[in-house]
Amino acid sequence: MRSLGAIAVLLAFILGGQLSAAENALPRVLILGDQIYQQPASELHKELKGKVEIHYPRVKPGVVWNSATALELLDQQLGEGQWDLIHFNCGLGDLIHRLPGVKAFRVMPRHAGGIRTTAPEQYEKNLHALVTRLKATGAKLVWGSTTPIRHSSTNVFEKGTEISYNAIAAKVMAKHGIPTNDMYTFVKGLIDMNKPAGHGADPFFFDRKPIHPPLREVLRKNLDVALSNLSKP
Repeated sequence: MRSLGAIAVLLAFILGGQLSAAENALPRVLILGDQIYQQPASELHKELKGKVEIHYPRVKPGVVWNSATALELLDQQLGEGQWDLIHFNCGLGDLIHRLPGVKAFRVMPRHAGGIRTTAPEQYEKNLHALVTRLKATGAKLVWGSTTPIRHSSTNVFEKGTEISYNAIAAKVMAKHGIPTNDMYTFVKGLIDMNKPAGHGADPFFFDRKPIHPPLREVLRKNLDVALSNLSKP
């Protein structure tokens, strides 16, 4: 009887190790972006549990995610271990208007003298540096285009500026051979561009409409072996 008990314990140990190894063998996906990616990351985490590890590292309160802070925080965001796929974006945080002449970040409306956080030339330079560092991870990379800006009462964004910055990003990604997930077109088809977003917080809210399907499709295409039974959106 003792021997049977010992065998049972041994089997439990072995099987437990196998389950742990299986979990560790799941494809690892890192989603880098501002707060709009919290919803997609959460939905994908639920949908793909047991198939893919989804990671969306948040930044500290008061930190604005843009192309400069992405570079500053990248090592921390990457963490330890290997990534199979990294979906990344920075843009809205570059386009928001801020108080000029101070190091600490403080949002300021355009009509009150706020200046755009990142100039076009610096945005392009930052993206080149960001892509170079991300390519060094060996992960598959997919860029998410910046989502639309529509009118809001806060006046801290200039409507339409995301279009020119998406063009800059497209040029950078083409040079590095990085595919683009067209989040701009997808979200534009979901929302009423002529209606201000709720809470005066445009462009970070999408009228409660889910925006994760394009990311799910990116995972389906790039991790097709692990997601062979995942249906298209």
